[in-house]
Amino acid sequence: MNPLLIRLIALGITYVVGKKVFQANEKFEISDDSNCDDQFKRFNKIITIHPDKVANLRSAHNTIRSKVSSYFEERTNLPIPNFYIQGSYKMGTIIENKSTICDVDLGVFFPQHPNMNVESIQNHIKKALIGHTSKGVTIKTNCVRLNYVRDFHIDLPIYYIDAYSNKTYFGSRGYEWEHSEPKAFIEWFKKETSNKPQLIRIIRYLKAWSDHTKAKTRKKFPSGLALTLWAIQCYEKNGRDDVAFFNTSSAIMEYLHNKKTWNAIMPVPPGDDVMHRLTSSQKEAFYEEIGEMVSLAAYAVSAPNKLKATTKWRKIFGNRF
Repeated sequence: MNPLLIRLIALGITYVVGKKVFQANEKFEISDDSNCDDQFKRFNKIITIHPDKVANLRSAHNTIRSKVSSYFEERTNLPIPNFYIQGSYKMGTIIENKSTICDVDLGVFFPQHPNMNVESIQNHIKKALIGHTSKGVTIKTNCVRLNYVRDFHIDLPIYYIDAYSNKTYFGSRGYEWEHSEPKAFIEWFKKETSNKPQLIRIIRYLKAWSDHTKAKTRKKFPSGLALTLWAIQCYEKNGRDDVAFFNTSSAIMEYLHNKKTWNAIMPVPPGDDVMHRLTSSQKEAFYEEIGEMVSLAAYAVSAPNKLKATTKWRKIFGNRF
């Protein structure tokens, strides 16, 4: 029996979506006529943030650096921090969400322990940026958020680098300092995706599916970081992006199906589970959604022609596809 069909049957996709997808005695084959590789690569360009937004983002970063640095130099005894772009923007996996609002992280790194609690440092950063945008500044548990009218909001998490151990510590309101290595994570990501441009596209497609499905269902999904970790773990290369997406998504579902306890563990300190905020019912709802997506993708890659395949992919990704 075709190994992909075995996977579909083993995952119980017919049960998840409440209808029969394939019978054990049916033939399941990836069709050459269903090839949507070119549409996928076109879709990858569509979900790429616009160059004007990138330019605005760079300008915003420079302004934030200048204002915060000047404030700390003139108004406090704290060392002047360095700044480091991190997260999906740094990894090249950021996408243009349907809301068109991008989340961007700009880490604030002190070269030594600041000898001040996190709450006070956050208050200083807020004061440095008050009046910068009409939408204002918000203090959150893990960062200071600078809200913009459109395009993006910028989160400023706080870190310091220990002078003796060279370890990096992350500060959160009410919890103070925890060992965390965001730069090491970027290095890990670069190593895992080196010479694998398709893998980066697969991550972006998964995030686009998640964005479309969350907007449609209003369900809470795993974070983009969790999807990224699973995609790297389960990636299955193929000469076609549509097939690679189907194979990788199927492998992710298989991983979730076989594990009694879902997790997505950070490969660097703090080594935490980025799925910890989702409840059991939210995980189950996500499992049902990814099951439906994989079944639709199975139909797409086995479709008799590109038109029928595209119809299924649009159900997965929405009208932007």
